[in-house]
Amino acid sequence: MNKSLLALLLLLLVSGCVPKDYFRTEISDAPCLSASGNNCGSANLVVDKQDHYMLGFVEINDRGRFYDQRQADILLNWLKHAQQPQYVVIYTHGWHHNASDTDSNVRRFRDSLRDIKRRNPQYQVVGIYVGWRGEILDLPWLRLVTFWDRKAVSETIGRSQLLDFLLQVEAVVKGDTKEHNRLLTIGHSLGATVIFNALQRVLLQRLTHADGSQPVGFGDLVALVNPAFEAKRFSRIRAVAQHYKRESPFADRHNPLLLIATSETDAMTKTAFAWSRAVPALLESGQDLNPDDELADVSKWELDTTAVGHFKRFITHRLESNSAFADDWSCTSGADSSASAGLHLSLQDDSSAHDPYWVIQVDKRIIPNHGFMTRKPFWCFIEQTMNLVARNQDYARN
Repeated sequence: MNKSLLALLLLLLVSGCVPKDYFRTEISDAPCLSASGNNCGSANLVVDKQDHYMLGFVEINDRGRFYDQRQADILLNWLKHAQQPQYVVIYTHGWHHNASDTDSNVRRFRDSLRDIKRRNPQYQVVGIYVGWRGEILDLPWLRLVTFWDRKAVSETIGRSQLLDFLLQVEAVVKGDTKEHNRLLTIGHSLGATVIFNALQRVLLQRLTHADGSQPVGFGDLVALVNPAFEAKRFSRIRAVAQHYKRESPFADRHNPLLLIATSETDAMTKTAFAWSRAVPALLESGQDLNPDDELADVSKWELDTTAVGHFKRFITHRLESNSAFADDWSCTSGADSSASAGLHLSLQDDSSAHDPYWVIQVDKRIIPNHGFMTRKPFWCFIEQTMNLVARNQDYARN
């Protein structure tokens, strides 16, 4: 009886510390105006009248379904009826985050949209925040053991309604008559896993069906920052890209279709990730690699327990800085603002300059740890890289 009572009390305690699943419950095609003293914490659309950007939310459950389809439908309708060129940023958060107005990722994403608008006043800046149950417990120590469960969820939820939504956004924003629009997709940590698993098949299909022409990616650029998925999951794209390069070399360009960036000092995706994958790697059967693949001499264990950004064979570039950055640092405008900001991108000795699938090791002075959203120099690098890709695509169309 005492054990049962104790178990009941523990259950009540834990259930009281479970965060909400779904936050943006006030669904309307009329956006909430955040600068008018309104409480927009439950709104699916928010317009910042002071900094002049719009932020929309879509939220998905653990089965990959929208909590409310109207969130996606209203956002798509807004994008379709835009009256000026659009700069759209899709962001998917990682572990311990959600779509709550008090979440640090929501706040920092708003700051990033503000900065993007200031650098690009000619655009209507629209942020799309993809919320999922990255946080399922508020208890400080118990929440650490949720990683395995949340990682498993992140590997599946992108393949259902989210994938359809992403493709619809791309069709609207990057349609034949919308060449001046920009579409940037960012996933962080387990959010990078969500995005990668959603778009992996799309990227592979567009690569294998290129038929000698230059392949395209998704939107203008997909950036996965400090991704928390194993190197094995990237090996398929890597192998197909290497085969494509032998049969029909990539064009002479230095701009990526997929950019994977990992801080050299990100302990979460280096040490902690390796430990978290130890037991699952032993239990998973895995898939044999093609004997003539470049990874034929690599053990399944290494591919299964090493995060993609720390797998040395995959690293194509290194992004460096000669100095630390002040807190009030701001990204300058112009075609070469990354260079003017003191950033230097170098190609690894054994990498092809024409490979459009980049895996970048990032200097700790640029991204010192697992988080990145406050690192303005890195945002500058992402934006300028995307602009180069977009200009090349515009040139190819014309």
